[in-house]
Amino acid sequence: MPQPAKVTSIEALDDFKANLIVYLEKAGRLLDEISEDVVRTRIWLETDRQLHWKKLVHHRAKELAQAEQELLTARLSDMPEAIKARRLTVNKAKLTLRQAEEGLARVKHWIRRYETEVESRTKVVVQLRHVLAYDMIKATALLEGTAATLAAYAETAPPAPSSASTTAALDAVAPENDAAHPSVKGGGA
Repeated sequence: MPQPAKVTSIEALDDFKANLIVYLEKAGRLLDEISEDVVRTRIWLETDRQLHWKKLVHHRAKELAQAEQELLTARLSDMPEAIKARRLTVNKAKLTLRQAEEGLARVKHWIRRYETEVESRTKVVVQLRHVLAYDMIKATALLEGTAATLAAYAETAPPAPSSASTTAALDAVAPENDAAHPSVKGGGA
């Protein structure tokens, strides 16, 4: 006769379900923050950073034009010390303009590559968020149903063995024992 299952801790399932729900909430918030950060970063690149570098390029181009104008004025004045100082200023202005243009180029490069480098990887985050939102919710419901089923099972009393079924079980075992021990069957001789 099969032994009844020993259900000892339905509370462990309930604790696990509660911990799973807490985990789902925390993980969901974290994944939402990641998705929001990806969007914010794209907007930051396309608006703030691109605008910053464009303004800086424009400002530095003006500074270079002014420095070149001052160099031209110094050359016309034929002042060697002023020409030398103005050349240094022009070289410095060219360098700072080049740095600003490189910054703008980097931002444009990242804007072009953002979808393939970053947003394509966030698809994994979206998929995980979907799993958390739908599949894990189903898992918590399954845990709840399992705990309820086990609780109902634990409350039922095991079936009492009836005398007819006990006799039938003993009769089924007895022929096997008789065949294994011939001296018991016929009285010994």
